[in-house]
Amino acid sequence: MANQNLDSFFIEIYNSTHEKVLAYIIAKCGNTEDVADIFQETYTELVSVLKKHGASYIKKPEAFVMQIAKSKIYRHYTLKQRLQTILKTDGYGIDYLEKEVCDEISLEDELIREADVKDVLDFLKHEDEMTKRIFWLYYYMDKKIAEIAGILSVSESFVKNRIYRTLKSIRKFLLEKE
Repeated sequence: MANQNLDSFFIEIYNSTHEKVLAYIIAKCGNTEDVADIFQETYTELVSVLKKHGASYIKKPEAFVMQIAKSKIYRHYTLKQRLQTILKTDGYGIDYLEKEVCDEISLEDELIREADVKDVLDFLKHEDEMTKRIFWLYYYMDKKIAEIAGILSVSESFVKNRIYRTLKSIRKFLLEKE
């Protein structure tokens, strides 16, 4: 019975916080390719805390989960920097530390065919981090341009320009591939 209460409490917290937490991680993450891992680690930590301390331990769920996310971002990049330093001194490359961009991103049907998603994701890997963040928020999280501007602390025109210029580049890239 206690596990069922914890499960339902977790689901309640997850449903009320996952969009805000994901948007926060995307905005604060040093590399958008790390978003999925940090997001998963955040909620894994929440489960651990619930199992260890129970539901009554968490007084303000949203603030608690946001603090976990903040901590996971900090730890992820601190650890990654240490690993990169070790790997560089050993003479190994760091390519295997990099993660694939989440294959869940879906773009408008009129822009690309389903078969082109991998090509678009490969294209986006070469874009700057701000562009990747904007695409994550706009296409993956279905955020409005005004919301994205607020999350990333940039103007709406900046977000629009990034989306439209990148879409134009993607179209050109896909047409050249054919």
